Amino acid sequence: MIAIVAHNEEPYLANAISQARAAADPQTRIVVVDSASTDGTAERARALGCEVISAPLGKGAAMAAAARAADAEWLCFLDADIVEDGVNIPLTLRRAVEAADPGTAMVVADFDDPPPPPVLSATIALYGPLVRALFPEADGRFGGRPLSGFRAVRPELVGDDAPRDFGIEAYLNLSAALSGRPTALTHIGLFRQRFRYKADMGTEISRAVLDLAESRGRLDPALRDEWDAWVAHVMKVIQGYRGDLGERDAYLERLHAAADRPLPPRSR
Repeated sequence: MIAIVAHNEEPYLANAISQARAAADPQTRIVVVDSASTDGTAERARALGCEVISAPLGKGAAMAAAARAADAEWLCFLDADIVEDGVNIPLTLRRAVEAADPGTAMVVADFDDPPPPPVLSATIALYGPLVRALFPEADGRFGGRPLSGFRAVRPELVGDDAPRDFGIEAYLNLSAALSGRPTALTHIGLFRQRFRYKADMGTEISRAVLDLAESRGRLDPALRDEWDAWVAHVMKVIQGYRGDLGERDAYLERLHAAADRPLPPRSR
């Protein structure tokens, strides 16, 4: 099953659907998961002949809705905003799944940005430090784009405790690593992203990591406030930058300085 996750993506939906159809065999179900869009996303998908699943607002909520509806061993997730034709992303994932070990839990699509590359603020300063400290078995396992929205997963990996927001990819990475099952990476080459400022994304990613650390006994709940305060300090730096290339170098210095601050203790 291929699930195209969409919130207000009416102008870009056709590319994702076209790629999905080119990658699918006759038995593959293709759905657009409409995450409470306020534009014509659902109508556009139906006009293009695609099945639509309605879901609440939130990327994780949309992906959980797809997982509940999944009728296959693998569920391929695509972000809907594929703004340029290029390598077929779902086909690349399909081939990687077919080449993977039988017990593989997830395949993540890594990619490169055309210049000038964006600053991956949440990955550099939040996801990376938190994962290294709390889930070292997941560190470095999912490529340079560990929070990629392009991935194939076993539907059962999206558990009842999955976050309903942008923390979902971090949750999937850690859940796959903790499962003890193999994971795989595949590379899709250059991919031009559509930059959209999402003020709370870093907080949501961090919350997913810390919630899972608490539930798995890797973080004393009594110390959670200290970790949240560390995240809040980094977020102040991230929220002060809106992608201005002229400020990039100075921002990176501030970002790395914030990320290099000592983390709180995990236990008393």
